[in-house]
Amino acid sequence: DFLDGSIEIIYKKNYYKLWGINPLVNIYSFLRKNFQNYDVIHVHSYLFLTSFQSALFRKIRKFPFILHLHGGIRTPQNLSSCLIEKLQLGFKNMFFDKSIGSFTIKTADALISVSKKDLDIIKKRYNIRHNNNYYIPNGVDTEIFQKKKENGKIYVTFIGRLSYIKGFDIYMNVIKELYKYDKDLNFLIIGKGPLKKLIKPAQKILPILHSDFYPYEKMVDIYNLSKVVLITSRFEGVPTILLESLACETPVIASNVGGITEVLRNDENGLLIKDFNAKSAISQIIDVLHDQDKLSTFGRNGRNLVLKNFTWDVITDKIEMVYKNFIKSL
Repeated sequence: DFLDGSIEIIYKKNYYKLWGINPLVNIYSFLRKNFQNYDVIHVHSYLFLTSFQSALFRKIRKFPFILHLHGGIRTPQNLSSCLIEKLQLGFKNMFFDKSIGSFTIKTADALISVSKKDLDIIKKRYNIRHNNNYYIPNGVDTEIFQKKKENGKIYVTFIGRLSYIKGFDIYMNVIKELYKYDKDLNFLIIGKGPLKKLIKPAQKILPILHSDFYPYEKMVDIYNLSKVVLITSRFEGVPTILLESLACETPVIASNVGGITEVLRNDENGLLIKDFNAKSAISQIIDVLHDQDKLSTFGRNGRNLVLKNFTWDVITDKIEMVYKNFIKSL
């Protein structure tokens, strides 16, 4: 297949997905046969076995190998109440990061990260000595994700995996408190996961709409129906929903963790919350929800920030510059 008539897309068979996200694809044989046809091999996420295969082949044959980090660097094992998640995080922290992950990262000729903090951690943790390290954030299509109408924003929304790590239990506790103060609030949840079981009992007392899945091309409608988007993660990189929400002029109220703080400016385009369980946090959220001028200001500021720093035109220009500089240095 070809994208826009010029970019070739080659599909490889996926035999299985470990933990639902890590594809078991044989990319090694493809690289062995075709690597000389490409100027750069740009691999995404050090967590995938496809990235490990690329690094393994890079040890055998020399080619420009760029590794693009998309979070997952800081994963405290104790931040999960789910046994399966604890086992996954334990395996990652105790074995994967110290062996396969370390090998993949150290083999890369250049590193790109969507988070400044993650890049700093990686450089220190794995003693990265080369200077080919770049911060390039995620991007968003601002032609798709934009404000559609002035009125109709009615929901306090959660989008993402319904898990302890993503703080879905925190979201559920927060909306229960918010509803005590304002019975006109409505709540929307998009996603599935181990904590989905919290929704049904809560729907008996709260006006909650829930969908396991919503088509990506229609997600703009979700943001436009949302008064605010809550990101209650216990740790996080730079979530795409943060950028998409801001692009739609929908304010974000988020945990003060990880790469979120690299995008969200407290009391400028949203709120950063240190502890969602604190009464002061609930009070802050209620005040914002009842202040239409502030919501509008947050929305405009968020959109302007995205247009300046996070459009795909801006991001692709930065990546293209990395390619050119990197190839020149070889």
